[in-house]
Amino acid sequence: FYLNMEQCCWSSNETVRDISGNCSLWLTWPELIGVERESSGGFFLRYISYVSWALLFAALAASLVRMFAPYACGSGIPEIKTILSGFIIRGYLGKWTFLIKSVAIMLAVASGLSLGKEGPMVHMACCIGNILSYMFPKYGRNEAKKREILSAASAAGVSVAFGAPIGGVLFSLEEVSYYFPLKTLWRSFFCALVAAFVLQSINPFGNEHSVLFYVEYNKPWLFFELIPFLFLGIVGGLIGSLFIRANIYWCKFRKTSKLGQYPVIEVIVVACVTALFAFPNKYTRMNASELIYLLFTQCGVTNEHDICDYVDRNFTNANHAVPIAEAGYGVYTALWQLSLALVFKMI
Repeated sequence: FYLNMEQCCWSSNETVRDISGNCSLWLTWPELIGVERESSGGFFLRYISYVSWALLFAALAASLVRMFAPYACGSGIPEIKTILSGFIIRGYLGKWTFLIKSVAIMLAVASGLSLGKEGPMVHMACCIGNILSYMFPKYGRNEAKKREILSAASAAGVSVAFGAPIGGVLFSLEEVSYYFPLKTLWRSFFCALVAAFVLQSINPFGNEHSVLFYVEYNKPWLFFELIPFLFLGIVGGLIGSLFIRANIYWCKFRKTSKLGQYPVIEVIVVACVTALFAFPNKYTRMNASELIYLLFTQCGVTNEHDICDYVDRNFTNANHAVPIAEAGYGVYTALWQLSLALVFKMI
């Protein structure tokens, strides 16, 4: 029951699956009570199940943070930067904050909310570094030495989140740390390498890589692709600026209204609205990592999604250069669904 669809079908030893990638061992909630998944009743039951689980996970996450560890809210990176600059926030890197945030981030991501786990992983890594520092008086009683451990811990957190040890060290050097001597640089790099090695050994995604959306390209890019690539960069910058302004406005609104007095209800309402509008579109129904993996993976014979519905593509000869194929009906359907998903994520 703890396996997802892909892992469940791996253990089925079946060589033939339907177009959606399902197998006989994978049962949806309607099929557990004898209702076909593609029928109207099955769709309604899946809809209700999706919304119910989203509300349950979101309510549990918000309630745990509200009752046991208020410092576990948010990403934690601004506060980490404050601590590394010399300030002391008692309890922010404590055991309860680490425990509650570890559980709440899993519930929050599973609820389908538009949030990520990368920032909280930096906070949790710093909590571990702070807790372990008290085992050694040299670091536990010296705030300067302790901050060197926190700098290395933040690098390890980014390394685990993105599978990039060097990126984690650069993040710690450029973004969060105010005091970063040369010895801390090497220690942070070693810490990030060990974190990436442990993640690679665990292999949480089952693809022998440290991240879910790791992709490889064996075909050269075309020159005209630079135009949409530059356009995406400009649009991404504008959307990011708009998001920051909207976030600042919303934070000010929460402080001046009664909404800020009921954070758990706010989370439940946002989760309910998100689940109600996300389920009908399959690209908003899936999690962000799976969607990124789908968008960046090359279309092949094993990819049955609509976004790879091309006409007369030859996948039988591995040595044959596949020409540019004509887009099928599924590609156009996927484009407008992805456009709606973009608008939904922006809102």
